[in-house]
Amino acid sequence: MNDSITGITGNPREVTTTVPVDVGTGRTPGQGLRTETRVSIRVATHLDGEGLRGMFSRSSAETIHRRFHTPFPQVPEWMLALMLDADRTDKEFLVAVADGKVVGHAMYAMLGGGEAEMAIVVEDGWQSKGVGKALLRELAADAGRRGVQTFVGSVLTDNRPMLGLIGAMFAGSRRAFDDGAYLVRMPLETLEPAAPERNLGRAA
Repeated sequence: MNDSITGITGNPREVTTTVPVDVGTGRTPGQGLRTETRVSIRVATHLDGEGLRGMFSRSSAETIHRRFHTPFPQVPEWMLALMLDADRTDKEFLVAVADGKVVGHAMYAMLGGGEAEMAIVVEDGWQSKGVGKALLRELAADAGRRGVQTFVGSVLTDNRPMLGLIGAMFAGSRRAFDDGAYLVRMPLETLEPAAPERNLGRAA
């Protein structure tokens, strides 16, 4: 595993993990040939704009709606700019990169009182392979170093994969219905321990 990016905290951190991937076409899903590929989690920069556009162009309408709670036919430029904001005073942004392409994005913004709002998205072809779990774990690690104690996130009620991921990773998570979605609270102290080799297998 390689640890080599510098985030806003000054701590060098780039985490590389391996995830399982189906290869070949014309096979029943889950029964194709299996291989592994490496995914790097690093701090996002303004140079990742094109990578984010590519990721969303490969994402379904459902994935985009679950991320933004709005059925964007195309993610607008102003939203992409917010996802790569140069001002990291009270926020951070991470990307997951595989085969030279951005395949996931995660962010948090500090709310005060030890809380931070978080959001995460992984393109369809890389879901259920451990990418979301790796992003969320590194996001929590960075936030914890800055004094954040609890993540807060709004999750649509039909977004079972995200609700399942949060429940599996944060044993102390709590949720309440709020305006058509769940407001979920994730105490960072309850984050499950990392696997020794960070091989995240089939986790979300």
